[in-house]
Amino acid sequence: MPVYEYFCEECGKKVEVLQSLSGEAPLCCDEPMSKLPTFPAKIEIKGTHSKGYKEDYAKDYRRRLQEAKS
Repeated sequence: MPVYEYFCEECGKKVEVLQSLSGEAPLCCDEPMSKLPTFPAKIEIKGTHSKGYKEDYAKDYRRRLQEAKS
């Protein structure tokens, strides 16, 4: 479930709420709080497919093509 940040325009209180996508805004000062804009988390995936790996794979592929033609 995502975390949303809400702001009360009456008293200036900010809260973070863990809730489902269809969840309702929490109440503060007897009014629903305003949802603040949120930014998605940056996910960086590092694996074995580095530049060197790709270059070595390409060299090996070209070598196997040459061998197959012979």
